[in-house]
Amino acid sequence: MTKNVFRSLIITMLVLEMGIISCATDVPIKSVRLPTIDTTGIQRLGIKPFENVSGIDGSDTAQLTRYLTDKATALITGTRKFTMVAPGDPNADGIFSGELTIITSKDSQETQEVKDKDGKPYTLITYKRDASIEFSYSIISSRTDMPVGKVVKKGSTYSTSSSPGELSDTLTLAKSIVDSQMRGFSNDIVPYIVSENRKLMNEISKDKVLKGKMKAVLALVKNGNYEEAIKQYDIISSENGSVAAQINADILRQSIASDNAANARLSELLNDKSGLTEKAIKQAVDALHSKLPSGTNISIMKTRSTERDMIDYVVNQLTKTIIQTGKLTIIERSDQALIDAEQQFQLSGAVSDESAVSIGKQLGVKYIVLCWIGGEKSLRRFYTEVLNIETAQIEYQDDVEI
Repeated sequence: MTKNVFRSLIITMLVLEMGIISCATDVPIKSVRLPTIDTTGIQRLGIKPFENVSGIDGSDTAQLTRYLTDKATALITGTRKFTMVAPGDPNADGIFSGELTIITSKDSQETQEVKDKDGKPYTLITYKRDASIEFSYSIISSRTDMPVGKVVKKGSTYSTSSSPGELSDTLTLAKSIVDSQMRGFSNDIVPYIVSENRKLMNEISKDKVLKGKMKAVLALVKNGNYEEAIKQYDIISSENGSVAAQINADILRQSIASDNAANARLSELLNDKSGLTEKAIKQAVDALHSKLPSGTNISIMKTRSTERDMIDYVVNQLTKTIIQTGKLTIIERSDQALIDAEQQFQLSGAVSDESAVSIGKQLGVKYIVLCWIGGEKSLRRFYTEVLNIETAQIEYQDDVEI
């Protein structure tokens, strides 16, 4: 046990024995909490309209499902975490979908015998409309076709009036429930910061001068000047031997450290724009940079893939990234005969080294990078092979989850 740990334990025991952990001043200790729905690896997100599965059809339910869809879309977009794509986009990492499961409305009235200001009795009728709804939403992984999380929301509200014609309609009440239930929506899909309060200690000494010093430092804390408060607590602890001052300085240090760590971690999570596809592209680029000499002329070719739209997107992004980094030189096809030859190569699906070498020689490149996607859904992988045109040998090959 280190000297500092032993000292902390002794102080904690003294604090507990003396019963002095009490103070109205709270200091936040922050941490990052992951969302209810695990959106790790989901960057490109499609949104499907909410479905009505309540068993009740009509204008109200149709308008309410549209309202739910619009509300969710606005809130998801507002997080700035996801790249919004069409639900049918083959490159989507996940699909957000929701269901309206229950909607009810019930009218009632209550009669009371009351007296007016002159003492004359009369009957007071209060009309009431109760509404309740239940809805759910989830995100489906495009790789597994399985939900990565689901949230169920339900709530109720009512409207009262002395006239039945002045009651809020069911749709208005239902929308107000949606607004209330979706206030914490972002916490269901993106990480967020939470705080756990720690209480500072009161000084139990009867020394009025010491108490005055502690009170002055507490004012610094309440004004948010933690750094200066720590300095003053350290001085008081050193000069007066105050246990409360030392404990409070440690708590403030924890608060500052937790604030910095939580904000850094949240920023890291929110700024991570890479889904599996982007990570696969980055890994491929990093591998090419490490395997091939800087400035080497290369050409990138696609072969037949299980996901034609996706391989087009991946190779385009791969090419764009390599060009932007400038470490390798990509030679584009300008001769129509070469373009036709490559297209035939892609359509045949046969990974013919001889055909690739022939095209590579005509292009004047040293290497050709062959790319294709194999498998589907959870078994889908991105394959790359680097073919040396001079030796006609495969110098490097790799495959990653995509």
